[in-house]
Amino acid sequence: MSIPLNHNTPLPLYKQLAAYLRQRIELGELEPGTKLPSIRHMARSQGINRITVETAYAELEADGLVTSRRGSGTFVLPPFPGHDGPQADTPGRWPAWQHAAAERFEAIWPGHPAPLHSGATPAGVISLADGNSDPLLFPFEAFSRTLREVMRRDGTAALEYEEAAGYRPLRRTIARILVDQGIGVTPDNIVVTSGSQQAIFIIAQVLLRKGQTVYTEPPTYPESLRLFRTMGMRIAAIPMDSGGMRTDLLEQAMRTHGEGLILTMPTFHNPTGICMDGHRRRILASMAEAHGIAVVEDDYAGDIRYEGHSQPAIKSLSAAGNCLYIGTFSKMLVPGLRVGYIVAEGPVLTQLERYKRMLDLSSPGLVQRVLERFVDVGSYRNHLNRLCRTYRMRRDIMLDCAQKWLPRCVHITPPSGGLFAWLRLPEDVHADALAETAPHHGVAVASGTAFFPQPQEGARHIRINFCRHDENTLKEAMRRLGTAMQKSIAATKYMK
Repeated sequence: MSIPLNHNTPLPLYKQLAAYLRQRIELGELEPGTKLPSIRHMARSQGINRITVETAYAELEADGLVTSRRGSGTFVLPPFPGHDGPQADTPGRWPAWQHAAAERFEAIWPGHPAPLHSGATPAGVISLADGNSDPLLFPFEAFSRTLREVMRRDGTAALEYEEAAGYRPLRRTIARILVDQGIGVTPDNIVVTSGSQQAIFIIAQVLLRKGQTVYTEPPTYPESLRLFRTMGMRIAAIPMDSGGMRTDLLEQAMRTHGEGLILTMPTFHNPTGICMDGHRRRILASMAEAHGIAVVEDDYAGDIRYEGHSQPAIKSLSAAGNCLYIGTFSKMLVPGLRVGYIVAEGPVLTQLERYKRMLDLSSPGLVQRVLERFVDVGSYRNHLNRLCRTYRMRRDIMLDCAQKWLPRCVHITPPSGGLFAWLRLPEDVHADALAETAPHHGVAVASGTAFFPQPQEGARHIRINFCRHDENTLKEAMRRLGTAMQKSIAATKYMK
C-alpha cells in the first residue's frame, strides 16, 4: 500500500495516514472485512514510527471505521446502518472537472444500458432483457479440455502478446468459415477484435470524422448509438420494412447528408429479427458504391437460423474494398470470450490494424489460441447445430406462450433466426413504464426506447430474449410478462 504522506507539512503524519485510510474506506475501496497492514509492516513500508501508525488506527477505531482484534489485526468494519457513503454529486465532493465531464457525457448518452450479465438482475426476477445466449449450453468440458491441450502444446507462448491483427491460425480458421459461407477472404484480410463492439469502435475511429453521418436502421443496437453520439456523429435513421432497410429512403438520405458510412445488420437484425432480402442487399451494395460510402455489415448472429434459406452477405455482393464485415463468436459461444473480427481490404486494413494496436496492443492470446483449436476440431459446428435446434424450440415456446398469456393486441413477428423477438405493445402501455414495473412481477424486459436515435419512437415496443433460459423458465417468464402487461393496461384505464 503506497500512501502519499507529506513530511514537510504542519499536518501530523498520523492525521494524514488516518485521512487517507478513511477516504479509501468511505469510497468502498477498502471493503468491510479487509485486514489493514500490521502496525509493524505499515510503519516499515511508509518510513514512519509505530506510534504514528498506532495513533492513526486508534483514530479510525474511535470513528467506528475499523476494529482491532487481539492476535489477529485491524479490520475494516461495515458502514453504520443508514450510512450510504459519499455522494458523487455532493457539491465540493469532487473536482469541478469531474462534474463537467459527467454532465457532458450524460448529455450524449441518454438512458441506462442493459445489464451485461445475469448477476445484475434482482433475485427472483427472470431477465428477458439481456443480449446473451444461454451459457448452460456452452460445451464447458470440451472447452476445458481444449484449454489444457493448448497450455500443454504452447506453454508460455500462449501467454505472450499476439500480432495486433490477431493470432494467425485463428485468422486462418475464420477465413475458412467465411469462405464456406461465400465470402472471399484470406487470413491477411482479418483483424481480430475484442468482440463486435470494439470492431465498430475501431472502424468508426478510422473511417469517420466528427460531424459525418452514420446511416443505420432504427431501431438498432443501443451501444452503437451511444458510441456514435459520443464521437459527435450525425445519425441518419433509415426506416425498415419486412425486407430490411429501405434503400429508396437510404438513397434520399445519402444525397442530403453526404459522406459517412452505412451500418446495417441485414441478417436477423437486432432487435427486430428482420432478415434483409437478397434483392435489397444487391441494391444496397451497388448504391453505396455509386455514392462512395462504406458499408459496415454487422453479422452478429447470422449462423443462428431456424428456417428459410441463407441470404448472401452484402460483403460477397460488393466490389473489393467497399464493404467491411464484422463477425463475432459471442452469441454462438459465450460473451465473456470477447472475440470478434473485421474483414477488410485495401489501405484501410493497415489503419484498422494500427488502431487496434494503439487501442490494446492485441486481444488476449490465450483465448485466441484456445478458440482456434476449439473451432478447428469441429466442436464449434456441432455446438452451433445444437444451438439452432434448441433455440428454435424455445422460439416456438415463446410464440405459443405469447398467444396464451399476452394481451391479444400485442403483436410479434415470428423471428426466423437470432436471439430476439420484437413486440409491439398496446396503445395503453408505454415501454419504459412496462420495463420499470415488470420486475415487480418477476420478469425483466428491454424497453424499445433504448434502440432508437429518437427514444420516443420506441415507446410502444419491447425486446425480449427467448434464448437465454430453459423451456420451463421461459414459460414462467412469459406468464409473468402477461401479468405485468395486464396490470399496466388496467392501471392506465384506471388513471383515465
